[in-house]
Amino acid sequence: MPSLRMSDQAILHLARAWCFLRHPAICMRTFNHSGMLPHPARPATYVDKFLWRKIFDHNPFFATACDKLASKAYALSTRPELRSAKVLWSGHDAREIPADLLAGDVVVKANHGCRWNIMIRNGRVDKAKLMRRTSRWMRSRYGRKFGEWGYKGAERKVFVEEMLLEDGQPIRLEYKFHVSSGTTAYVYAARRDEHGNEQKCHFDRDGIYAPPPDGSGKQWVRIDLPASFARMREIAETLTAPFDHMRCDFYEKNGDIFFSEFSVYPLSGKGIINTRLRDLCGETWDLRQSWFLTTPQRGWRRLYAAALRRWLETRPGKPA
Repeated sequence: MPSLRMSDQAILHLARAWCFLRHPAICMRTFNHSGMLPHPARPATYVDKFLWRKIFDHNPFFATACDKLASKAYALSTRPELRSAKVLWSGHDAREIPADLLAGDVVVKANHGCRWNIMIRNGRVDKAKLMRRTSRWMRSRYGRKFGEWGYKGAERKVFVEEMLLEDGQPIRLEYKFHVSSGTTAYVYAARRDEHGNEQKCHFDRDGIYAPPPDGSGKQWVRIDLPASFARMREIAETLTAPFDHMRCDFYEKNGDIFFSEFSVYPLSGKGIINTRLRDLCGETWDLRQSWFLTTPQRGWRRLYAAALRRWLETRPGKPA
């Protein structure tokens, strides 16, 4: 394995110092949840790679992935056999939502954020609260606090979406595929029980159950995968092909696969509880396939990108 030349080592050290000086808050947050001093300029771990993505890898396509309506359009045009919850209305002011749309089972969402959702069952809605929350969404830029650059390009909109129901209840089970360079690293399944409590489960690419560490809590349970799992995985790997790493989420209902969303920064880059899968995901995520390292950079970033490429080539067990 070739060694790294002194000039490259100096560039990587200077880039790390620049990251700490230019982005102290998000570097500190990474340290707080990982317990280790991050190395965003020379990222080897799963956590550091997400920090590096926030600081350096500003792929223009991330704006599409972070834009809920645009990502739906991309997914459905790429794989026409997919379904998605129907969008009933979209706009910039929730006061313009037709009253009859709020009379049934719908979800009001922000197009440019994560977990900015209001579920409405049987028309039961506090309209004053709805207006306050949606107005706050429209004034806010999601992701600024945590350095999630991709949300900057998502259009600020509110939209109303049909609620996916199963046996008269909101569909409870969601499948989240973490895909690196076109190959699934692991799958996270999340299900809400009848009391609204979330139950969780991990699988490897082949759908083999990956038990959590001992003492991780009652919310970790074994969940059965549907017969459509392999087809779902193949679709996820197709949809995420333009990215070096992406999470792609689906629902499944009566054999039909419904696209939910992409996540450019799942959990804002925090490591998952299953260290074996976290490490596997970090190992298979090849930064050489990233936008930053496949697109010509300018100024000092050009020097840094060249040094980073050479450092990645010295890594033992680097992705093929």
